[in-house]
Amino acid sequence: MQSWLAIAVFAQLLFAVSTLVDKHIVSRAAHIGKPVVYAFYVALLSGFVIVLLPFVSVPRGYVLALSLINAATFTAAIYLLYSALSVARASDVSPVVGGVSAIVTAVLAAAWIEGDVALVHALPILLLAGGTAVISHFQFSRKAILYTVAAGVFFGVTILLGKLIFNEVPFIDGFFWPRLMNVAVALSLLLVPSFRRAILHGGKHSSRGAKGLVIGNKVLGGAAAAMTAYAVSLGSVAIVNSLAGLQFVFLFIFAVLFAHKMPLFSEAKIGSHGGWHTFLGIALIVAGLAALYIQ
Repeated sequence: MQSWLAIAVFAQLLFAVSTLVDKHIVSRAAHIGKPVVYAFYVALLSGFVIVLLPFVSVPRGYVLALSLINAATFTAAIYLLYSALSVARASDVSPVVGGVSAIVTAVLAAAWIEGDVALVHALPILLLAGGTAVISHFQFSRKAILYTVAAGVFFGVTILLGKLIFNEVPFIDGFFWPRLMNVAVALSLLLVPSFRRAILHGGKHSSRGAKGLVIGNKVLGGAAAAMTAYAVSLGSVAIVNSLAGLQFVFLFIFAVLFAHKMPLFSEAKIGSHGGWHTFLGIALIVAGLAALYIQ
């Protein structure tokens, strides 16, 4: 297995744990869990990249423009994802978001990035994306499916833009500028009166525990995102994004091993309301990963 593929797989393990905590926050933290508040803090926390400032250079305008668009699509994706999680189960929402994102990235990469998607990759990508989506039971309201599909589209566009940026600049620059732009987009949310009230209210009234949980989880998610970005910079963006379904394999393993001892891991019971979805999805994901390994 190539190094970038192994890095992407390990990143999905970290994302699986982060997904559990995300659902816990949205479900139980009344103020900090509001989608716009969460999107604001997730984007704002990207400002940690300021520590890299001595090591980066100012790129040309094209890269800065791509970075700003990347930040806007990322923040929109986060907002839509947590909007979906607030009205539907994580076990329904997350697989569809991952499947839609993988397909969108693959289609756009085939059109925009020469050589990123070879014909031999088509079957593994379809298996991985299809397996991811099948895990969901599609028990959505009209609002939930709209939020879910839109989140997947925006995540797919975001990761494609990230690859376009890495094709133009070194890894550190490509990692730094989109995340710095995340901060700018987050601050721009304060210009909308209703968003500003929700954000300020959430910041004042959420508990220290809730804030600490958000920050700690975003550190974990940030580490996973950094590893994913590095994998994207080295390899195929379509393949890396199609591996998102692996987090549901890890969630299922967590459920089997820990759910009876740790209540938080009960969120990992993907498919407890219809197990054949889970097993079929996992089988397709494992088959897709095996096909990549063989290739």
